[in-house]
Amino acid sequence: MLVFGPNVRVWTARILSCAALSLSFPHLLAAQATIGTGSIVGTVSDPTSAVISDAKVTITNVATGQLTYVSTNSSGLFNSGALVSGDYKTLISAKGFSSAEAAVTVLVGNTATVNVSLRIGNGRK
Repeated sequence: MLVFGPNVRVWTARILSCAALSLSFPHLLAAQATIGTGSIVGTVSDPTSAVISDAKVTITNVATGQLTYVSTNSSGLFNSGALVSGDYKTLISAKGFSSAEAAVTVLVGNTATVNVSLRIGNGRK
């Protein structure tokens, strides 16, 4: 039988305490990913207010030219994910509809909203 001294018990207790604390605050770890960023969300619909799924949304950072591509879900919603603050141009297109553009400014810690109604017409193929 192995007998451990009091130092092993103290270190074991410290390690378990640190592990318990890190598991108690997972939201702090997730928050690190969003510090210094914002996002763009929106809904894409047609002239009758019916939502358009699988619309393509191209988000361009005006200053850097960096592109972000997302699509709308079955509810017509899109979410850019984390974006650095700045001015952006959004281009929304869907098959059978005319494309639409919108300018938007992303601020740190904020979610900008771009809701678009696409007109029926020549759209993406």
